Amino acid sequence: MIEGIGDFFFALAKGTSEKLKTKKEFQVGARVVVPPFPYYDAKKTFESFSKDAVIAFNKQMLEGIHIEDVKIENNEWLITGNSGAALIVTGCGMTMKEAQKQMYSRISNVLIPNMYYRTDIGNRWFEDSDKLYTWGYLRGI
Repeated sequence: MIEGIGDFFFALAKGTSEKLKTKKEFQVGARVVVPPFPYYDAKKTFESFSKDAVIAFNKQMLEGIHIEDVKIENNEWLITGNSGAALIVTGCGMTMKEAQKQMYSRISNVLIPNMYYRTDIGNRWFEDSDKLYTWGYLRGI
């Protein structure tokens, strides 16, 4: 999104929002998770493996990093909650490959004990985009 989410929701509530303003590039995101994800009812697993785990970064670059169940204590990002949902990491680019490359590069900068994420996000685009164009859901980008 180009505009802030608060501004968008305010305009939506007032009935003055015309269209969601987004970048023209491809955008992709992956969840970075820790145990017990996706088993939300496994509180003991969360407490054993993930509770208060520190989120660190190789380089202090936070662009494209969006927190989920995270708290900040003593200037450190810590996993909280009990779902195991830590971050959403995004990337964008003029092609899906560029967006994927940026997203996975940003993920490689993240250090969390026991973290994992999907490595196939966006792969279906290369086949599905042809279908979406043919069916009329997409116009030229």
